[in-house]
Amino acid sequence: MSRRHAAWLSLVLLGSLLATALIPVHAASYEVLGGRSKTSGWRWADAAFFAAVGDARPFTLGGHDLTWAPEAELGWIGPRPVNARNVHEYMTHPVWMAMGGARVSGFWRQAFLGFDVALTKNRTGALSSPYEFVSTLGWQGTHYLLALRHISNASFHEPNLGETMLLVGFRF
Repeated sequence: MSRRHAAWLSLVLLGSLLATALIPVHAASYEVLGGRSKTSGWRWADAAFFAAVGDARPFTLGGHDLTWAPEAELGWIGPRPVNARNVHEYMTHPVWMAMGGARVSGFWRQAFLGFDVALTKNRTGALSSPYEFVSTLGWQGTHYLLALRHISNASFHEPNLGETMLLVGFRF
């Protein structure tokens, strides 16, 4: 591992641990999300996440009153079957990840933006580094949520196909 990658991995690990430490033992809500994930040139894969979201904290940005909440997640993206066009086995195993970051809401109805860093177990052509960046655009109701999520390493390591997924979930 190069020094550059080791430095980024240390930064991601520190950020994940800090975000996780910000969540109280009894989170404000827990979420179970599931859906399908797609990456360029490959078949769809199943995806599942479990999230703990902390209490919302107010802040002001550009004169707008918003809230942010720390979040920690565990995630899984399933394997893809090998097809005739893509016979490489580096996409045929699951990827597990631990994520930590923040969720911002209050800018439009019940919409939210999530920004996380993730540490991954296993590598694929889509998620090819031990750290990934996660961005989420979602809508949350009282007990339901819908989210569009993208995970990639921001071209710090190649290949960098990333994963884009549509998730539905339950909040409790």
